[in-house]
Amino acid sequence: MNLPRWATTDDREPAGAPRGDAWSRRDWLLLLALLLVVFAAFQLRLSSVIISDMDEGTYVYAGQMIARGLVPYRDFLLAHPPLIALLAAGSSELFGPDLMSVRAAYLLIVLASTIPLFLLLRALQVTRPAALLALVTYTSGMLIVANMGRTVRLEPFANVFVIGAVALRMLRPSSPVAALAMGALIGCSIFVKAVAIVPLAMLGLADVLWDRPWRGWVKRWLIAACGAALVAVPAAIWCLSQPNFVRDVLLGQVLRPRLDLASRLTFLTQNLVRFPPILIGLIAGAYFVFRARDPRVRTLGLIAFGGSLTVFFAFKTFFNYYIVQTLPWIACCFALASEAIAFRWLGRARELLLYAGVIALGALAPLAYAEVYARKGSFHVTGPKQILDELRGEQGCLYSMYPAFGLWSGRPMCPWYYEADSLVPRINNWIGDRDFIRVFQGASALILYTAELKDYPRADEYVQSHFRRTYADADWALWEREPAPH
Repeated sequence: MNLPRWATTDDREPAGAPRGDAWSRRDWLLLLALLLVVFAAFQLRLSSVIISDMDEGTYVYAGQMIARGLVPYRDFLLAHPPLIALLAAGSSELFGPDLMSVRAAYLLIVLASTIPLFLLLRALQVTRPAALLALVTYTSGMLIVANMGRTVRLEPFANVFVIGAVALRMLRPSSPVAALAMGALIGCSIFVKAVAIVPLAMLGLADVLWDRPWRGWVKRWLIAACGAALVAVPAAIWCLSQPNFVRDVLLGQVLRPRLDLASRLTFLTQNLVRFPPILIGLIAGAYFVFRARDPRVRTLGLIAFGGSLTVFFAFKTFFNYYIVQTLPWIACCFALASEAIAFRWLGRARELLLYAGVIALGALAPLAYAEVYARKGSFHVTGPKQILDELRGEQGCLYSMYPAFGLWSGRPMCPWYYEADSLVPRINNWIGDRDFIRVFQGASALILYTAELKDYPRADEYVQSHFRRTYADADWALWEREPAPH
């Protein structure tokens, strides 16, 4: 049977051995050219995306608060570990406070993280077009599933460190320095989002199951634990020294309501419908766990399939974008399966067709997505643009659960502890009518989504009596303070 090289060997390459032509000039040229194409495609119509979701504005606005000298968990709520807000703060200091600059810096980091993913696959003797296909399956998958990559979100940034850690483990399995660096990257990933531990736990489980002799993986992971401690211990000491870290981050996640199975299945089904390579990658991952000859391929399958099952069942919530946490490995399994099918059925045309898939997923899919999103996204594009037009030229602070309005308009958000994130305290019943009325008293304008105050009738009554609605659509309403009587 005609099979790709990675499917016909169960031998590991010795540490430091040449890895085929993975480092050839042609690889680098094609890889960098493709990344430039993806970067350009992700920029199309991006400036029209005013509200991607609440999270992006929260992280970037939190970064600007840090840049002003405020401290998370002491001066304002941040519901996740601080690394992504620190990234936003650094971008704000280096490139300016506008959201598009942060998005560009973020996208460059996310795209750079795909380079070790590509090199890992080439080291497994995956063909060049199949390795490139994995790369664009990951980038376009995160975009189509949740508009990620071109907007600032947790999961792709956590994957920057996870991909680096897995690549070091597979490319330099016997190097103590690589193991130490792997551990440091693991520590960084957890301080982006704790769920990043899932694919890394699958990596460790794969070593336990398939890496022999066992002394090798024990030594590797002991060294990695030291590397992780170098990052995690001082970071944890600082976080725990802040008065509200335990409540804001740990209890904020533990106390939130559990999402039922039907809702989880709905979100998972949305992913499979929006981006079918996810389904193919998951099926391939399950197959590789049990049937792949190379333990490194089995490891990729375990991270993809086992990691996705864990993310789906083990945590209190599962939304459609959670799948991005294991998407790099799903993309690898999809590319491996595509290459195996191409070798089996497509004959000499296989390389051409794989490259056609790279172009379709890497360029055409994000271009089409951006155009449809800009035309159809009334919640994200049309309505927010109208609100910003209304706000232009006005003064005074704003209230919105979406801090991106403050970033785009250049107007300050009303100061209170939940300035960057008022969703988590709503979910956990930490705030009520009195808190909203207090912050509304200092606001000159409120930007509310439809029925936002339905659970806060007294706050809603205050808005009705002290503000006038100057814009409304099916999603948003802009309320501006009534002028004081003369």
